[in-house]
Amino acid sequence: MKPIKICFVTREYAHELMGKTGGIGVFLKQFTEQLKQHQFEIVVFSFGAAPTRFDDDGIRIVKIKDLSHTIERIRAPFRRYKIPGYLHIKMGLEYVNRFYISMYLSLFVLKNKFDLIEFHDYGGDACYFLGSLPKIVRCHGSAVTLHEFMGYYKRTTDTVFEYKFFRRFYKHIIAVSKFSREMTEEAFHLKTPPQIIYNGVCIKKNELAKAYLDAPTEAFSIFYFGSIRERKGINIACETFNKVVLKFPDATFHVMGNNNNDHWNKVAVNLLSEVALKQTLYYGMVPNTDIENYLNRAHVVLFPSFGENFSVALLEVMALGKLVVTSNIPSFQEVIKHKENGFIAEEFADYYNWIETIFEQRINLEKISNKAVETIKNNFEIQNMIQQNINYYKSLL
Repeated sequence: MKPIKICFVTREYAHELMGKTGGIGVFLKQFTEQLKQHQFEIVVFSFGAAPTRFDDDGIRIVKIKDLSHTIERIRAPFRRYKIPGYLHIKMGLEYVNRFYISMYLSLFVLKNKFDLIEFHDYGGDACYFLGSLPKIVRCHGSAVTLHEFMGYYKRTTDTVFEYKFFRRFYKHIIAVSKFSREMTEEAFHLKTPPQIIYNGVCIKKNELAKAYLDAPTEAFSIFYFGSIRERKGINIACETFNKVVLKFPDATFHVMGNNNNDHWNKVAVNLLSEVALKQTLYYGMVPNTDIENYLNRAHVVLFPSFGENFSVALLEVMALGKLVVTSNIPSFQEVIKHKENGFIAEEFADYYNWIETIFEQRINLEKISNKAVETIKNNFEIQNMIQQNINYYKSLL
């Protein structure tokens, strides 16, 4: 049987040669690793200031040099000296870069004779792409929906090109949650609702059942796993730990994630009390291959985010059987059944209250842990999600 050739167009891919990555890059790395086992020939196409090409265990990575470095050199004096018309200059330059990326990609796809091409929704980077092959858009979270529905800072340039992108590519859209579908449909006035295909994670087989607090779990440890930024809830996590450490002096706070705009040093550290700071460890960006070793130590993992399309990180933590306390947002509600497989904090005080309940073992830790794993196994196991994607791809051919 002839392999299906698919090209993924992305800003991010989780590999050391591709620099820092977020959720999109981690998803794409895990997704393509699984997809290649089902007779797919996969190319990841990216762009940036520094080009690179390599093979990642059967996944071909092609990162071209775009015009971003040149554009930044042109923009810098306008920004530095506050020259009038800066925003118009910026928009014009961004148009040139996206047109360049789109034309390069169009020729690349034509030359390689792909069967399918998949974009993510953020940034509208290839909004001028030309090609008659089926085009899929996977909605991990656009600048438009992040701003309009989750309160993130408005990235004007990205939103402009996202609107252009969705005006051209409004069919064959995949949403990663019900919430994602509703936001995208409303934001871009789509006539056809996106197809929902949840993200998935691998389930590790536990050879022997054990008590929740057996090693490697560290009693009274609270973990935060995600970008270090206010909208992801790091401030809430810090202020919660200030309360926790007063009652549980042996409690420890463990933080992992990209230090967005140096938020950790500029804001988060200053929110921690002197006592709390002594009990806090910040690990920075942890390689994907090492994350599980850290999370296995967690007594509780906090997800106090103000907004998510869908959180693969939450699935990964629950797949390890860890107890989670999350914010009360729609995408978390699609996964968490309160007090059954995790806990939802409806207000700030609830984070502390549920941590206290867990630490004092006023609930059955093993029961909730087992239910968390069962939820992932039954609803978000990656092989099931891969098959849903394969069926969708084949329906377009």
